[in-house]
Amino acid sequence: MQTGRLINRIVFQQKTKEKDELGQITEKWNDVITLWGAITDQTGREFNSSQTEQSVSNCTITVRKYKNVLITPDMRACHNGIIYDIKAVLTNEKQTHLQLPCQKGVRYD
Repeated sequence: MQTGRLINRIVFQQKTKEKDELGQITEKWNDVITLWGAITDQTGREFNSSQTEQSVSNCTITVRKYKNVLITPDMRACHNGIIYDIKAVLTNEKQTHLQLPCQKGVRYD
């Protein structure tokens, strides 16, 4: 992949559990790292759920692979207010980039 194609600033977040002021445990998404990447839409579909029409798109996010950065499927990616649910983390043959198959459109908080 050419470096010039990594034109999107993508924020990777991980869900953590914290105690609020009442001592209740709450889950919150916290920013882990921001990387340059490329987002490529693959397919999309519409469906009915709870009597409402919804859509979901499959896409792939490509980022450089760093030794000190660990991206896992339990994280999510955010770009321009859109949340991407990471389904897997794949490496290319040269071990220089990560391919992240994702879904956007349906939120699973």
